[in-house]
Amino acid sequence: MSIESQNGVSHRRSRAAVGLAACAVAALSSGVVFAGSASATPTALADKFASTVTDDGWSLDLAATKLSANPVPNLATTAFTREGFVSAKVTGTIGGAGDSAVKTGYVEQGLQIGCQIDVSSGLGLGLGFSLGPSVGVSISGVPSANVGVNASVNPSIQSTIAPGTITTIPLGKKDLESSKASITAENVHVKVDACMGPVTIRSYAQLSVSTATS
Repeated sequence: MSIESQNGVSHRRSRAAVGLAACAVAALSSGVVFAGSASATPTALADKFASTVTDDGWSLDLAATKLSANPVPNLATTAFTREGFVSAKVTGTIGGAGDSAVKTGYVEQGLQIGCQIDVSSGLGLGLGFSLGPSVGVSISGVPSANVGVNASVNPSIQSTIAPGTITTIPLGKKDLESSKASITAENVHVKVDACMGPVTIRSYAQLSVSTATS
């Protein structure tokens, strides 16, 4: 069983999951609008929590903490470029005593980005990451990474957003090797070009677990 909510609509799949998304009770999100204004310091956003119980008795808990957003003046000083930094930590935990053993599971974090009017030149992200309790990655200039076993990031991301649509961009994914896993994104640099209106950026996360029966 999988539960993901977008705009209050729930969808079920054959895998147990709990997700962070927008405007839903069982799913959560944090969003920020990058307009033309700038902030001297990051704006802290409220922590978000979601949980569910699988059909075979496992409790899945997902938390998004250390959420912040900081729109800044774009370096190109153009009227159609939006730039800022986003930070978030997501933690997934499996608890309870399920009837079936957990086979696989993962925690995933990412961004959903939309432009009100037009984006024709795509977008780029520069990432500064720390995955899990002790494993980290630092990316500047030539991408380099030391992410350890079963942790992954996207050091270079290119995408194009059409007006009136939302593009989902995964930032990191970590397989569960115990009952708990986390991903921390610190000062993710977001830059969107050729947008004539506000750019809306929403962080999301998902904890997914698979067993023999759910």
